[in-house]
Amino acid sequence: MSKAASFARGRIGGPGSQMKGMGEMKGNKRLLIAGAITALAVLAVPALALSAVWKDHGTNVTKSIELKMSGGEIFETTAGNGMNCEVSATLITEGGSTGEITKFEIKKCPEAFGSFKTTKCEFNTGAGKGLPWTVDVNATDLTVTKWRTQHTFKGTSCKEPELDKTITSMTVTLEPSTTEISDLLYDGDITEEIEKVKVQKYRTAGTLTIEGANNKTYGIG
Repeated sequence: MSKAASFARGRIGGPGSQMKGMGEMKGNKRLLIAGAITALAVLAVPALALSAVWKDHGTNVTKSIELKMSGGEIFETTAGNGMNCEVSATLITEGGSTGEITKFEIKKCPEAFGSFKTTKCEFNTGAGKGLPWTVDVNATDLTVTKWRTQHTFKGTSCKEPELDKTITSMTVTLEPSTTEISDLLYDGDITEEIEKVKVQKYRTAGTLTIEGANNKTYGIG
């Protein structure tokens, strides 16, 4: 056997070197698996850190609480055409990262603007529909699923006798802070893409203020 052949066999063809190579491969595979598990654990930490729950002065809520709220709503059909309304609502939670809006009442809409004003279309009735609405607690805000409201109108000049609209997912921001909630600010819309431009078809926005001693008592974190 030539020196060249003997060198080649010792590097890649000899039984000893082959067994060693397989052992190294198995060891490397174990290291890779262990590394992958560690990486997944590290990635999971931020996700856990982002979860939030209802708090009572910084302590986790463990019993049912009811937050009664009052405030306003501005709704628009197309931009610049709508009404200002007075509303009241109730949010209930038993702690954890969920809750429900069990009441949403549209009391009156004393001010009209845009086409609602020029046509002298008047508010008749209004209410939240499909209640209760599910509330999920996020790291810094709330998400309300299927926020559905109905407004009816009176007057022969009204373009539509009724608006029954659903915001699939409504983001609610918390003021003045997430730890001491006084106000819940909501803003959602329905749009349609026309010639690659998003056109507003409906929008509702407003502020709900927590009433009484519960104001700035509860938060999330």
